[in-house]
Amino acid sequence: MSLWLPVFILFAMGEFALIIYHVLPSLYVGSISLNVLKKPLLQLTVFLTAFVFVNYLEKKFDYSVLKNKRIAYLFIGFSTLMLVLVLINKLLTGKAVNRWLFGGSIQPLEFTKLSVIVFLSYYVYSKGGAKEFRYIFWASFLVGLNAVLLFLQPDKGGAVSIMTLTLLILFAGGMPAKVYLPVTLGFVLLSLPFLRGGYVKERVLAWKDPFSDPTDSGYQIIQSLYAFAHGGLFGTGIGQGVQKLKGGLPLADTDYIIALIAEEFGFVGVLMVSLVYAYLVGYLMVMSIRVKDIFGKLLLFGCASSFALSFLWNLAMATNLLPSKGIALPFLSYGLSNLLMSTIMVGLCNMVIKKYTV
Repeated sequence: MSLWLPVFILFAMGEFALIIYHVLPSLYVGSISLNVLKKPLLQLTVFLTAFVFVNYLEKKFDYSVLKNKRIAYLFIGFSTLMLVLVLINKLLTGKAVNRWLFGGSIQPLEFTKLSVIVFLSYYVYSKGGAKEFRYIFWASFLVGLNAVLLFLQPDKGGAVSIMTLTLLILFAGGMPAKVYLPVTLGFVLLSLPFLRGGYVKERVLAWKDPFSDPTDSGYQIIQSLYAFAHGGLFGTGIGQGVQKLKGGLPLADTDYIIALIAEEFGFVGVLMVSLVYAYLVGYLMVMSIRVKDIFGKLLLFGCASSFALSFLWNLAMATNLLPSKGIALPFLSYGLSNLLMSTIMVGLCNMVIKKYTV
């Protein structure tokens, strides 16, 4: 139960923040409808369904069923197919940006993260470690293909995140420097053509000086910084923040939910969230050291790294330490695809921990 404890705490915090964001403004104007409860209820339904599902899997199956070549390639193959379908949909609809399937209900990036973790964990396990470049090239190529498809959406941050995740897993798998450097260089060269011009330049300029364009590209980060400043040490108090109101911080329930928490609960609230994430990631890292099986070890490490990257990147973005990029906080932000895949990740990790810890 210790692995699920931080998950329950984060989810409860997220649900409370969603209620503050969606329900309280309606109470202020003296009217409330079921529509404002839609997102909190959807989030709760998906989480409970996923939790029941993964607990059922824990009882019926051994996680080692994933230590199978066909299963591993099925994961990465299905991920690639979903990303291709996103591009096809983008071409058919004529949209400049498209990162979703089925009208915005499924975000393939979240499944891609899980696929990369499962595939690389199996691949390194099957080769006895990431020791030689000839063994790693094929795995890096398949991940690189997924990264290119993400770049073309365009979801540049998503592409960079799965390449970073890949490098971390390969490093944990024992990849020596003589192999690590060429793979890293390959990912960098792959990224360069996609990171030039366009909205990337706009976001970098807004990051360097958000007040140079305070009503457009710099607006979101300015409002986020105001939320942190307004919250101070202990916050404004529940419901007293202004960024949740119309004209305040956009995406305060998704990408910038940490700013909403900072305003309402202050530095203390952000610190509490940080400590819960630190416990979740730290617990998985410690268990990955104790696990005997290479596949299980890398599965735990990969999931821990994914959670850590999401949290650190999101917090850095909200405080303008890094350029803005739409990335959700697992279990905290509103996002059904992210919540579903994150819950499945924790379920898989729990299966490993129960079987292979000493």
